[in-house]
Amino acid sequence: MEFSQPNIFYYFFLLLIPIIIHLFNLRKHKKIYFSNIYFLKKIQTKSKTKQKIKRWILLLNRLGIISSLILAFSLPFIINNPNEKQTKKIGIYLDNSFSMSLLDTDNTQLITLAKKNAKEIIKQLNENEKILILTNDFEKKHQKWYGKENALSLIDSIKISGNKQDFHTVINRFNKNIDSLELNKLYLLSDFQKTDNRSLPNLNKYNSTKILHLKSNNPLLNISIDSCYFPNPFRKENEIENLNVIITNHGNENITTSLKLFINGKRSSMNNIEIPKNTSITKTLYYVNTSENNIINGIITIDDTGIQYDNKLYFAYSIKEKIPVLSIYEDSLSNYIYNIFSDSLFDFNKQNINHIEYNMIKNYNLIVLDQLTEIPHTLKEVLKTHLNGGQNIFIFLKQKINQMSYNTFFKSVDGDIINGWDDTKKQVEYINYVHPIFKSVFQQKKQNINLPKTNGCFSIIENEKAHKRDILNFIDRTPFLAEYFHQKGRLFICFGDLKTNSNFGKHALFVPTLYNASILNDNKNEIFHTINNEVIIRQTQLNVDDIIYLKKEDIFNLRVQSIHHPQKTLINFGNKIQTDGHYELIVNDLNVSPLAFNYNRNESQMYFLNKDEIKRKFQDKNIELLKVKKNTLAKGYTEKKDSNLEYFFIRLTIILLIIELILLRLWKI
Repeated sequence: MEFSQPNIFYYFFLLLIPIIIHLFNLRKHKKIYFSNIYFLKKIQTKSKTKQKIKRWILLLNRLGIISSLILAFSLPFIINNPNEKQTKKIGIYLDNSFSMSLLDTDNTQLITLAKKNAKEIIKQLNENEKILILTNDFEKKHQKWYGKENALSLIDSIKISGNKQDFHTVINRFNKNIDSLELNKLYLLSDFQKTDNRSLPNLNKYNSTKILHLKSNNPLLNISIDSCYFPNPFRKENEIENLNVIITNHGNENITTSLKLFINGKRSSMNNIEIPKNTSITKTLYYVNTSENNIINGIITIDDTGIQYDNKLYFAYSIKEKIPVLSIYEDSLSNYIYNIFSDSLFDFNKQNINHIEYNMIKNYNLIVLDQLTEIPHTLKEVLKTHLNGGQNIFIFLKQKINQMSYNTFFKSVDGDIINGWDDTKKQVEYINYVHPIFKSVFQQKKQNINLPKTNGCFSIIENEKAHKRDILNFIDRTPFLAEYFHQKGRLFICFGDLKTNSNFGKHALFVPTLYNASILNDNKNEIFHTINNEVIIRQTQLNVDDIIYLKKEDIFNLRVQSIHHPQKTLINFGNKIQTDGHYELIVNDLNVSPLAFNYNRNESQMYFLNKDEIKRKFQDKNIELLKVKKNTLAKGYTEKKDSNLEYFFIRLTIILLIIELILLRLWKI
């Protein structure tokens, strides 16, 4: 038998108290008046012997009461297998995600209780056992083995974090830091929120996992601001903006809250909204787009007593940002195209077929091929890469072209094949009202609408591999304007001659068609980014030698590098962005672009695994669910014990007390 609290043995000195009392009582004498001394001596001899026996029995019983009580407080245990190999390395994963900021019934945060339990586990370990502290942050200090004292200090420094790791990643990280041939233990202290759907990696036979499940008994009510977006991509100064905000009530009760909008530090609007239970709603906020420096930094907030991290959403954009469009022409640029993209909304560039800057093509949202006779081989490859990267191409054909050149390109991107020119006069009879290119153009379908006419058009041979969507068709359903999907991009083909054989360039549909083709898949419509373990954003018009910094006021300054992919230009911030808010992307100390980062909303949903679900998740794994009361391990918790004996001695104390009461009543001592 061993003891968790052997210091309690000092209280065995208390056994002297009943012994002293017993000896003192033996020395007491009583005067008894009796008429016949002979009979008195006989009575005294018999009574004295009985009394001594009774007093000794009571003394032994009282010594047993005190001894069993002291033994109970010393937390005795028996090691069932004393020859079992002891662990040398202990891993403790302390979940510090946002959901661990919830309160229990005593209004204590779960993260505080997790830290308290982790300390209790560490304190009972042997001095020669090494400890690895894991959190969701995966910092360098979480990859080192510590002694007890340093591990306790590291536990104190853990704070709530916006990072969230699944158990698959945590276990893999632990496995990389241990010797698989030694006995190891991993403690998982978490609320086990249902955000992790990945299956768990295999644990070798020498690993044992201890699970401490923390629970929040408060009502699971939470509201989150999930996202915001503009219904149209154009941002103009001094115009009214319509900002759509998505808000979700994750609880089982209808909730009324206050929704506030701040633009550049000033409150722009406030609304009281009611959100039905387990429902997402979209609320439109209105404000005027004004800014002295062309930069808008916005914050949307709600009043909510649940999880706090999702009560605020940041967004940012620049009014001066323009949509980059490139037109490639042969003889001269069509006036129809120039008149559209000369608007201040666009960063319009035109290049002759003989002077193309191929390395800059990836920076344009839309590339317009303006009636080229043929497509050069190099341009074909660049355009295909452009489509793969999610950008758009608009091709205007003309009557006299190199069909083989075009068909080679169309085959490579799974488009239809040009068959030949048809001089028949045709009227466009069909319009696809639901196509995104006509978004906000029509409020309803119209009868006898005036559609484009043509004096000739290319016929096609349909490609079985083509992912095609009709836009404008003739009465026989042959296409005048069609869209083809390739990878992430869109290819628009007008099969008529824009200059000589069609009135499409002068038609009212021409302007919205080109406008919307330039903004589909437009990354500039992203007014915020989400913080993940690796944050990658897309930027245009960056050069290899640009000096790029990401800055947040005076508290964050990070030097970053752009990644020049053939399809797009990316910036990888890794896991350096830890807090949400407004940032500035500074290029060469001149160009400043506003950026907004928000925490991932995965933890907004208030769903947690129960005991049975945890067991199923760790199916066939060597696990043990630790017993807790009010989210706290029992005082004096230790992994050394196999059989607990404190309750035995508590019961023995109670039995001995009952025996003493019975004896005192029977013997009337």
